[in-house]
Amino acid sequence: MKTLTDDGAGALFPHATNYRVRAVPKSELRKEARQRTSDRVEKSTSLAIQYPRLKALKMNLLYFDREIVSWGHGLVYRANLETAKSMLHFNCPSSLCDGGGFDLSKDLSTAVAGREKIIIGVVPCRGSREQETGKMTPCKSVLHFKMKLSFETRAPARHNAMVRKSPATNQRNKK
Repeated sequence: MKTLTDDGAGALFPHATNYRVRAVPKSELRKEARQRTSDRVEKSTSLAIQYPRLKALKMNLLYFDREIVSWGHGLVYRANLETAKSMLHFNCPSSLCDGGGFDLSKDLSTAVAGREKIIIGVVPCRGSREQETGKMTPCKSVLHFKMKLSFETRAPARHNAMVRKSPATNQRNKK
């Protein structure tokens, strides 16, 4: 747009635009955080490669929201060792939780290292929630889990024993 200057000549001046910055909804921020975690999980190796002696993994998961059983009857997770990833991460099911979830990777690696068949544990959510006052507080959701593992039995060690030939074979070889 052309405007007049003090001396009467016209000059081009850009108009100052008032940009309004739209705040990103918290649900979008949560979605992005979950996507980053999901990307990290996808980059990890499969359970079959990470733990070659592991034959099967089954888990019973039960979520508690601030000491109240919530989110249905729980969850049964049976891992397909070829496709399941070695980073065992479960998102916090609370829609209010920001940056949370439950990482059971360390529990799994400890169980495999000790060749334990059953692990029972409790993991707190590491996320946070915004209160009505605007303060951030810990999420306080808890995951109770029971991990059942089975391992391949080790094959008996083979000794390089000499193959014995029958007496008839020995006599043919002498001729």
